[in-house]
Amino acid sequence: MKKVLIDTDCGIDDAIAILMALACKDFEVVGITTVSGNVYVDKVNQNVLRLLSFLNREDIPVFRGASGPLSQKPVRAETIHGKDGLGSVFLPETQKSLESQNAIEGIYLLAKQNPGLTIITLGPLTNIAMAVNLYPELNHLMGNIIAMGGAIDRGNVTRYAEFNFYADPESVQYVLNTPIPMEIIPWDPCAEQMFTEEEIKALIPENNRVGDLFLSLQQLPFSFVEKYYGVRSTILPDPCAMAYAIDEKVALRKLVGDIRMELNCNTHRGETVQCEGDRMNIILKLDRIKFLNILKTILIL
Repeated sequence: MKKVLIDTDCGIDDAIAILMALACKDFEVVGITTVSGNVYVDKVNQNVLRLLSFLNREDIPVFRGASGPLSQKPVRAETIHGKDGLGSVFLPETQKSLESQNAIEGIYLLAKQNPGLTIITLGPLTNIAMAVNLYPELNHLMGNIIAMGGAIDRGNVTRYAEFNFYADPESVQYVLNTPIPMEIIPWDPCAEQMFTEEEIKALIPENNRVGDLFLSLQQLPFSFVEKYYGVRSTILPDPCAMAYAIDEKVALRKLVGDIRMELNCNTHRGETVQCEGDRMNIILKLDRIKFLNILKTILIL
């Protein structure tokens, strides 16, 4: 069974990705670390804690992470995720609390307890960069990093940049400079997987509490996409990354290559620049049917 730690700025698609991880019989989620991104980290904390309680998974430790990027001002995605990060979808209050250690300590402790640990990042890489800086032995304790982030051809925040990597490009570059094996699922193949409201509704059986939560979470993204594209649809980038973490066969095309981050304060800031090398696997195309089959596993929770 693969031991995984999820690092998240828990917005709408992050929550669905967490559901997928918890539904995977081949995963043991040993912990979740939170990070500022889609919304402020205190809201992220509440989203994760309430989601775990909703699923009766209070056993999973949650560690509070960075409240902002390393050097730039925070950017948010409240127009897509809402002010609370979950589109104002109600999740019951919880008695579950955060661990006493912070995310940096949590990453180190869990990696020591689980050598070869897989880190799945669904938000900015601030926690990962800080952890490796403080505990350089993580370079050898971590098994690999699977990250949703970057854009090869076109971004979703600017013409050039994708949100997760744009939110803290210095952290991304710091992690890229480590020897930790890394795979990225950029925005491009995720954006190709656009699902209409009718397609999503067709996946969900009646009286399925997780399915109902999934559909409720999509209402704000449906409206956001409809405003710009004229059709009620959604894109699920973090679930796409989680699907790849669960089953690499969901990738129809990938290449071995390298990237660097554009860090200058110009219109290209946060851009993922491809360069020569063999640093990582970069996923370029996803199998839509395989993705949907993995996504549907959340309905058994």
